[in-house]
Order: sequence, then structure tokens, then C-alpha cells
Amino acid sequence: MQFNFRSILAGAAVAAGLALATPATANAQMGFVVQGSYGSEVEALGIGGGVNFGMGSLTAKHGIRAEATFDYFLADDPLTYWELNGNLLYDLKSVKNLYLGAGINYARASVDFDGLCEGLDIDCDASNSDIGLNVLGGFKLGTGKAAPFVQARFELGGGEQLVVTGGFRF
Repeated sequence: MQFNFRSILAGAAVAAGLALATPATANAQMGFVVQGSYGSEVEALGIGGGVNFGMGSLTAKHGIRAEATFDYFLADDPLTYWELNGNLLYDLKSVKNLYLGAGINYARASVDFDGLCEGLDIDCDASNSDIGLNVLGGFKLGTGKAAPFVQARFELGGGEQLVVTGGFRF
């Protein structure tokens, strides 16, 4: 298994940029996410993180918040796969701790065949990026600092897979 540190750093930089670009009213409502995931199509575990933030007092009263996450999947060599997601989440008032959401997914897959085509005059590496939509639902398993959660995200386009995630928001 080979880590692509440039991909991990790019995802961390995007998450940090989103955190710094949020308005001052949202910063008071900002938190962080640490998560582990499993992707059904890539058939691999993923590690990730991100930021979540409110979008002002009006949306906070209605249980609406935004979240940006990055997942790096520990796929078998020679595959490198990662996703960047931006979602709006809505807390259901009728069922405590249950939330639904929707958003955008950017998925990047690349295959590196180093050594396989050595000595040949052809490029054996390939990559693909795609943008799609997310539909998701989740459940917070507690309240307060470092509240654990579980979530299922279905990707329409982009990664085109079911991603099951668990982690902590703090």
C-alpha cells in the first residue's frame, strides 16, 4: 500500500481554506471531523477529516449546517483513490440526533504502473476525476464535545458508491 501524500496534503489544504474562509458568525459555530469510511466500489477503508460550520443564527435555529470532508481510501496498489465532499446537513426535529443531507462529491482515482512499462515508449499511468451529487443520512451517538456519529452517503456520479462512515465531530 502506497500513500499519496500530495493528495492528502491537498485535501487538508482545502479543508483548512474552507475553515479560514467562513464568515466570523460561522466561526463561532465551527467544528472539526475525524472519520473512518468504507467505500463499496473501491472496496477499501478510508481515513479522513474535515470541518463543519453553521451559516449564521437563522440556519442554526433550523438545524442546518455545512460540512466539508476529505477521505483518502487505502486501496490496493496500484490504485490511489480519494474524495472531497461538501454537504448541507439538516437535523430532523422529529427524531433526536438524526440528520439528512445532500451535497457535491469530487472523486479522483489514479493507477500507477511503475515498472510495468519500463523500457517501453508508452505511458501506462492513468487517472480520472469526476464530480457528482451526494445524498446522505446519519445519526449522532451523543452530545457535547467529541460526539461520535455514523453516516451512510450514496454518491450519484463522482465516486458512484455507497460510503459508510463513522467518526467524531468536535
